[in-house]
Amino acid sequence: MTIIKEGGNVFKTAEGPLTQRIPTKAVHPTIQSIEKITGLTFDEQDWLGTTGKKNDPDGSFEKNSSGDLDLNTDANKISKQELIGKLVAWCKSQGIPEDEIMNKGKTFTSGFIHDAGDQVHFRMPISNNAKNGYVQTDFMFTTNPDFQRGAKRGGTQQFSGKDRAILLSAIARGRGLKFSPKFGVVDPEQGDKVIADNWNDIAKVLLGKGAKEPDTHTVETMLAVLKKDPNFEEIISKFKEYLEKDGRELPESKNLSGYKTLEDKQLARIRELSGMLLNSTKMVSGAFNK
Repeated sequence: MTIIKEGGNVFKTAEGPLTQRIPTKAVHPTIQSIEKITGLTFDEQDWLGTTGKKNDPDGSFEKNSSGDLDLNTDANKISKQELIGKLVAWCKSQGIPEDEIMNKGKTFTSGFIHDAGDQVHFRMPISNNAKNGYVQTDFMFTTNPDFQRGAKRGGTQQFSGKDRAILLSAIARGRGLKFSPKFGVVDPEQGDKVIADNWNDIAKVLLGKGAKEPDTHTVETMLAVLKKDPNFEEIISKFKEYLEKDGRELPESKNLSGYKTLEDKQLARIRELSGMLLNSTKMVSGAFNK
């Protein structure tokens, strides 16, 4: 079997990366093991971007795996140093020599922990078994986990999470503001004062009166709402330039509604199955009552 070593690239040697993509089916058991190591809980809403959400009927590994594990980490509950301490303790329990635990800049990148700004990267055995290889786990610290959940949303088949982030930034610029993936919508005229950091407020500021949090979920839903704005072309001009440089263009108006992220599709499917189960229960109950 050929192991595809890609995704996160913090941990590597001269021969290449030490981490690899993780199959979707292995994401949950691996995160459960991470929870045991750290004492933290990472519900599915805290699996950021497309982490653990790629399920495609074509069966290809690329479309049924994640490059790394991005985990929403609440800085109000644990500090970076506390988390690093727990990870170091686990490494020592596995017999890893102390001088091989932490990455040391460019001089040593084959460790198990890398301290980087607002993130801590960890080389985690897939499904807690090193024989399965390692996946890069990114603990993404924030004091506003609700905001970060929305800021790190995944994409759709047509537009990626990166495209969505660029559109948010373009809309903010079109309204004389800035979008910070860390803080929210800020006003550069007031020293980058935060004017909206929850998604219902962000929707109103960027998309207009009456817009709500779900309208911000995808590029398609945002464009569908913005189409009603008389200044639409001016507001999204920077996004159009970005698409054109990438050899793409805006979708037709008729294709702007109804798009869902992978998270939204999974939730809809759960609701659908729940409804089927409820109807089935009613039918069985009715049969018994006859």
